[in-house]
Amino acid sequence: MPLLLLAALGVLAASGCHRAADAATEAAIERASGQQVDIDRDGGRMRITTGDGEALITAGAGVALPADFPDDLFLPSSYGVTSVMDVGDARLVSLESDGAVASMFEDARAAMAGKGWSQMLAMQQADSAMLGFSQGGREATYTFTRHADGPVLLGIQLRGDPRQ
Repeated sequence: MPLLLLAALGVLAASGCHRAADAATEAAIERASGQQVDIDRDGGRMRITTGDGEALITAGAGVALPADFPDDLFLPSSYGVTSVMDVGDARLVSLESDGAVASMFEDARAAMAGKGWSQMLAMQQADSAMLGFSQGGREATYTFTRHADGPVLLGIQLRGDPRQ
């Protein structure tokens, strides 16, 4: 089972009772992967290590956008970071923002084109959308969802060397 999928289970354990959540997460990952798993937590940061590698997850209140986050990626004008996950050459950032899925989708599309990214994927439904871009050796995928009257949940997955 890919480490990225296993790390996603770790995000679920990033809140709540840490000791119980960590034990439950370790057990779930071990059952799913057949591998031994180690979870090391330091406050809001969690490192999940398996035979496939490791994932570093930061989640909870007050999570900051990583200092090395590329400045050529679209970000909404106002947002809050809810989690950051680093797995191999991929980084997944989860944000919450006010607004509408359709307008944020169009803002992202225009901003990424203006920054030299080539659009590879576009999908839009009522309350969800996805955009995919490539530039050099990098790929960026955006997911936009909104449930009821809540904020827009924006996921950004970046693969490749951010310095390119």
